Amino acid sequence: MAGFSINNFDDLLQQAAQLPPARICVTLPSHAEVFAAVVEAQGVLRCEFHLVGDRQIIEPSLVRHGAGGGNVQIYDCPNADDALRQSIELARTGAADILMKGNVDTSRMLKAILSQESGLRTGRLLSDIFVFEFPPRQGNKFIMITDGGITLAPDLREKLQLIENAVDVARILGNLCPKVALLSATELVLPNLQSTVDAAELARMSRRGEIKNCIVDGPLALDNALSAEAAAAKRIESPVAGHAEILVAPNIETANNLAKATTYFGGYRLAHVVVGSRLPILIPSRADKSDARVLSIALGIVVAASTTARDGVRSVAG
Repeated sequence: MAGFSINNFDDLLQQAAQLPPARICVTLPSHAEVFAAVVEAQGVLRCEFHLVGDRQIIEPSLVRHGAGGGNVQIYDCPNADDALRQSIELARTGAADILMKGNVDTSRMLKAILSQESGLRTGRLLSDIFVFEFPPRQGNKFIMITDGGITLAPDLREKLQLIENAVDVARILGNLCPKVALLSATELVLPNLQSTVDAAELARMSRRGEIKNCIVDGPLALDNALSAEAAAAKRIESPVAGHAEILVAPNIETANNLAKATTYFGGYRLAHVVVGSRLPILIPSRADKSDARVLSIALGIVVAASTTARDGVRSVAG
């Protein structure tokens, strides 16, 4: 998998801007933040947009936000089912490099993407990779969290796939051997706490070389995963403890709330991308500001470009 050298969001925006303009299909755009992101991404990232939804909403919204018309194409599909069909057709035929959710439920969009008729399935688990920039870190400042958007209660096999998907994204950004922490409430293995049992087994698999291109350890509580001082205080000896770059949560509610806490408590910038289909998928929260949407678009562009270079077809990604 082709990789870049991207250690922070400024690097990400700069790299994405240097790549060929990506074609982004937005399904049912209606919120002001979506159109603000379209305008900013047009200027900063030179994107081309296919906006699939209600023309009577899209056209005046573009005018209000000052969007240029040269690289925006509108498909008048006010009905959600029609908009999803049109969006998937654009992706399937290679007319779009990235799919982005507008005012449509994530589960409804993913169900359409995963249908046999979509042509977008790869056999891999779809998972959402949340990325935030952690200023105290030297060098690579990115920390990833998975999976707060799709996989409800991953079992051991699914956690392995979550690791593999996140490691793929880390390597695309230039982190060739990321440190992966399997989170739980404790570093002890407790038979009645499944997340610790799964974590211990995945750590053993990593030590045996069965999980490639990363170092996996756990179970680790959040403080032990991120703070070398906390790990030392608990006498935890691990190459991951205190230095984790990927956090694999035991379930969707843990990952989702942890990811949102980085924004609402920490004030950190964010991006996220869904991988596992033939092209990157962006599922921004309705509360995400335009900055987060633009950073997610940039992340999607880099992921798409890297996997296109690998597969040799511009429309294939993930």
